[in-house]
Amino acid sequence: MDRGFRAALLALLVMQLTGSSVQASTWDRIGSYLRLLQRAGVKALVARDCPVGLLGAFHEGKQALLMCGNNLPDDPSVVWVVLAHESAHVMQSCNGGNLMQAALLSREMDEARQRQPDMFHELRLYHSSQHHVEAEARLIQALPPEQVVVLFEKHCAKRLTP
Repeated sequence: MDRGFRAALLALLVMQLTGSSVQASTWDRIGSYLRLLQRAGVKALVARDCPVGLLGAFHEGKQALLMCGNNLPDDPSVVWVVLAHESAHVMQSCNGGNLMQAALLSREMDEARQRQPDMFHELRLYHSSQHHVEAEARLIQALPPEQVVVLFEKHCAKRLTP
């Protein structure tokens, strides 16, 4: 991926992330959510050498959620949005696939676009086979933190250890 494209992608994602109206405001909330992910067997990692433009990732095979410390600002609001987005992919893994049927996803996307017209703009950067999972993740990252936790507990309940 060329450097200019990656920088543009990073700028686009940070603009979208900071424009979200519902965000976690404290590092404590983030720490609490990371502990919940760990109870589900997910390793939470921070990398300091991610490629420009990459904010986070989830590796299903390794059950590892990566946050890119070198590309994320020191702002819990932005970190929360990336964490919620990547944890949506964890939920999809726990669920064995998509969280919503296509018709429901389409309705939810239409409603979200009314509030934030550019919310799904960057989906065009992904292969069409990834649109559904990425759209779900964008919807989840925009939810209030309490709802993200409830969804995680619902979809990953079988994996949670006491």
